[in-house]
Amino acid sequence: MTKSSEPVTLRERFARNLRAYRIELGMSQEELGTYIGADRTTISRLERTSPNLTLERAEALARALDIDVRVLMTFSGKGEIERRPPTGDVTSAAVSAKVANLREKMGISQKQLGKLAGVDRNFISRVEAPHGRGTPLQLATLEKLAAAFGLHPVELL
Repeated sequence: MTKSSEPVTLRERFARNLRAYRIELGMSQEELGTYIGADRTTISRLERTSPNLTLERAEALARALDIDVRVLMTFSGKGEIERRPPTGDVTSAAVSAKVANLREKMGISQKQLGKLAGVDRNFISRVEAPHGRGTPLQLATLEKLAAAFGLHPVELL
């Protein structure tokens, strides 16, 4: 059985698009790293689907490439990549507020949302902490939360 080259997870799609767009711009890994205060090996790891990629780091990478992070999360790899400039509004705190709002609208508890998302209730509590004191969201967690609500991850941004 051959492994499909189509990205399965949000992290995989982001990593593939990050690399492809960086190369399209003629930027080296070292140059991209300089923009975000990282070295070449860090960029290499991120392009190979680093498991710890936070939403803030993804936003910083997209900003360094002068593209909206949502494009890097959704582009299918077919055709031309959409050249939308970054909005600067993507943060874990903003997503946390949306998560709390959606959860309340659904009338479910943090424990129920945790079960739907496959995370602990205490983690949901930390995510929803007010005034931006929540936990930084990783792309994998964003994907789990979105799936729990029946949304695409960018709909939480």
